[in-house]
Parts: sequence; structure tokens; C-alpha cells
Amino acid sequence: MSVDPASWSAAERAAFMARREQRNKALAILLFALVALFFGITVVRMTGPQAKAPASMVAAP
Repeated sequence: MSVDPASWSAAERAAFMARREQRNKALAILLFALVALFFGITVVRMTGPQAKAPASMVAAP
């Protein structure tokens, strides 16, 4: 396979596009997994036990 994409044959171009598509799908899966992980961590942290504010920070009526 030569370096210049303009001189690639149809088979070389098809092989390149197939590799690119596989790479793009792998990156999309990785990105989705990271987003899901961060969302899950956020939900768990927000629904966990809530810390109470110290008495010195609570406004007196």
C-alpha cells in the first residue's frame, strides 16, 4: 500500500475504510462506557448517605 491515498486501488481503499470503521466503533463504545461509568458514579454519590452540616453552620431561628 503506497503512502499517497490518491493512488490506492479500490481494494486498498475498501480495506482502509473497513479498518477506520472498526476503529470508530471501538472508540464509540469506549466513550459510551466512560460516560456510563461517570453517570453511575454520580448517581451513587448523590443517592448515598447525606452528611449533616455541623451545628455551627446551621442558622439559628
